[in-house]
Amino acid sequence: MHIQPLFAIEARDELHELMRTYPLATLFTVAGSSVDANLLPLEVIDRGPHGTLAGHVARSHSLWTSEARGGCDVTVVFQSPNAFISPRWYVNGQRSGRLAPSWNYIAVQATGRLRFIEDGAWLRSHLETLTQSQEANREEPWSLADASPEFVDDALQRLVGFEIDILALTGKSFLSQQRTEADRRSLVEHLSKEDALSARALAALIQP
Repeated sequence: MHIQPLFAIEARDELHELMRTYPLATLFTVAGSSVDANLLPLEVIDRGPHGTLAGHVARSHSLWTSEARGGCDVTVVFQSPNAFISPRWYVNGQRSGRLAPSWNYIAVQATGRLRFIEDGAWLRSHLETLTQSQEANREEPWSLADASPEFVDDALQRLVGFEIDILALTGKSFLSQQRTEADRRSLVEHLSKEDALSARALAALIQP
């Protein structure tokens, strides 16, 4: 991922927090001559120099049935809400015309090695943690204990877990930091009025 210094995120804790906030990641695998991409919710574990990712797939999933089953190199991308930025929203620079459209977003990229885990206790713990992370702030959080034991046991048989030891971790926050405060305030104002939910969510990420 190309990152200019102004937009780089380097703090490990900040990168982990972003990954936990936007857990639905795109997992790219390279196995033999095949490259595949899958959207998967991932758990971030504070273990190792850069952390570890945990996930699961159905045993019918191509990730398990392909060459990747024996382990492979992966790239994982986590991404925040994003939105198009119109040049008309910039307060400064309108007279010169030296303005161009852009796109604002935050992204985290992790690379590592995928390995599968066939362990029912590990898988149950992973599913409980992943569910709790999303249900924790709800008035009546759901947990695995609310499902019938037979259903859970059957699900555990149909799923397989995996971990990725992160070997490299980078992040990019492209939120118009190179613009003036007046420009950023204008962006927040205009994005907040957009119909797209992603644009309004992005407005909350921009720091005037």
